[in-house]
Amino acid sequence: MNGKASSLPVPQYPQIAKAAHASGNVTVDVTIDEEGNVIAAKAVSGHPLLQAASVAAARNAKFAPTKLSGQAVKVQGVLIYTFASEPVVQRQTND
Repeated sequence: MNGKASSLPVPQYPQIAKAAHASGNVTVDVTIDEEGNVIAAKAVSGHPLLQAASVAAARNAKFAPTKLSGQAVKVQGVLIYTFASEPVVQRQTND
């Protein structure tokens, strides 16, 4: 992401996913508005039992506004959450 995350919540590991031993990465496409709020989030890969928790965490993330020629702009990017014993944000990438 071009903007820096000022708040990047860690997703809750769903009990049903733990019971099923679901793990791995979940990729979430996000759209961030001019004020740094996530206005759209959609899981595009990862275990189905982990996707809803990842999208919920992504929707609660907050970023510093991205500026282009001094103007705040809407941006798109990707958040990747890794679920193992505890879920963490592995990396942020720019589209």
